[in-house]
Amino acid sequence: MKSFPSYSFVGIDEVGRGALAGPVIACAFSWKRKNFKNKNIANELLFKLNDSKQLTKKSRSELYEILITLGYYSLGYASVKEIETLNILNATFLAMKRAFDGLKELVKESYLLIDGNKFNPLINCKQLALVDGDANSSVIAAASIVAKVYRDSLMHKLAKGENYKPFHWGSNVGYGTLVHRKAIKKYGLTPLHRKLFVRKILQETNSF
Repeated sequence: MKSFPSYSFVGIDEVGRGALAGPVIACAFSWKRKNFKNKNIANELLFKLNDSKQLTKKSRSELYEILITLGYYSLGYASVKEIETLNILNATFLAMKRAFDGLKELVKESYLLIDGNKFNPLINCKQLALVDGDANSSVIAAASIVAKVYRDSLMHKLAKGENYKPFHWGSNVGYGTLVHRKAIKKYGLTPLHRKLFVRKILQETNSF
């Protein structure tokens, strides 16, 4: 009888793709099967998972602490320089590959579930792209939450730097809020701003 490999599902998602400043962060996540012997705990956790953007900051933080103990995860990034050199889509693929590569030694025979409608050409394994995957797959939702909490924390730390305080990254985490756009107009761009992206967005919105 022919035997088939037992695949481990790995969810992958990114955070920061639409931001005006800071890196793109991707997370690859897979459940530790041994932690799901208690079906009640598993069902309660899965019920709480959702797209990280739909959760409150408090809920995300609480789930993050649980997820990093119940799953294997790896984070990958693409720097501002890489975003500007490669473009945002290819930089996102690179961040995802780095995240996936960090998980390869822990999770064998992976079947990758990607949030979105595109396969990642840099990752060599079976893949399935899921539109709204972070609302329909537990491993993608978990990856989304871990990536979001990590990137928010990073931007909060960067916001404390003397040159970055006027941009209020502690609250907008690099996204194009009115306060952020006004600060750009007043103080100019920093090395952590995506210069081409900022100019394009501000031209499209035509407002500060």
